[in-house]
Amino acid sequence: MSTKDRVILTADELDLEQTLSLVRRVGDRVYGVKVHNLWDLHGPGVVRQLLDAGAPRVWVDLKIEDIPNTARLRAQAVADSGAQMLSVHASGEIEMMMAALESGLEIIAITVLTSLTEEQAHLLHGQPSKAAALSLARLAKLAGVPSVVCSPHEVGVLAKRPELSGMNFITPGVRSAGIAIGDQKRVDTPKAALASGATRLVIGRQITQAPDPVVALEALEQEISS
Repeated sequence: MSTKDRVILTADELDLEQTLSLVRRVGDRVYGVKVHNLWDLHGPGVVRQLLDAGAPRVWVDLKIEDIPNTARLRAQAVADSGAQMLSVHASGEIEMMMAALESGLEIIAITVLTSLTEEQAHLLHGQPSKAAALSLARLAKLAGVPSVVCSPHEVGVLAKRPELSGMNFITPGVRSAGIAIGDQKRVDTPKAALASGATRLVIGRQITQAPDPVVALEALEQEISS
């Protein structure tokens, strides 16, 4: 099992030059690179810089939740930048997600944020995180969205549902044993997430803060392949 097929690198807390340097080193070892504040700071041109540095795909993590026409316009702006992937909130409802899909991007629908504890998720969504994630994933499927984001705690439930067959389950909140969980709350190991049905893993600090990111990715590949 290769990190090239399974791992999306998130470049949080790195500036542009640090991110470009990292992508030059590990771009050929990951599925894609996810950015948000770099887009905010440097604009759409950052996508081309990342692609030129060796990113195989760029995911602009805007987590759009707006009226359909605004979602359509923002998604088209992301597509025009050369990016391949864009996140929206599934809670924005079916019409909004369908509008974003018109851009031709791979739209990724966020279900329940991994930064929420189970209690916080229940308070926000009015139901347990697993039930909320399932409800939101069903909306995404009805809209024609190919991919959803869910935590390792929910991915096993979603991956087993026949009505969600064919969807990609993208899972942040994964850390190898011994790695600090940071601001994530509902977490598990990369191997456990994949075993539960995750299609791809979103990983940041375990790679970006490692003394040698290449070695960190090699260790991660060995872990998920064992």
